[in-house]
Amino acid sequence: MFGKDILNGKQLCAALGISTTLLYRLIRSGMPYHQLSPGSRKYYNLEAIKHWLLNAGYQQKTVWAK
Repeated sequence: MFGKDILNGKQLCAALGISTTLLYRLIRSGMPYHQLSPGSRKYYNLEAIKHWLLNAGYQQKTVWAK
């Protein structure tokens, strides 16, 4: 929808190889996202998410894990 770097939740899960359950757990843990208005869809910057995951202590082997 937005290109390679700005993704919706489904695209982010596919890009990172994670489940939606893990995505919601990461959001509750403080993962950054953008919304155009309260209650609307969340969008994610892929590079910012990868940077946040590494700083939060996650490593990517075959999947992201802590």
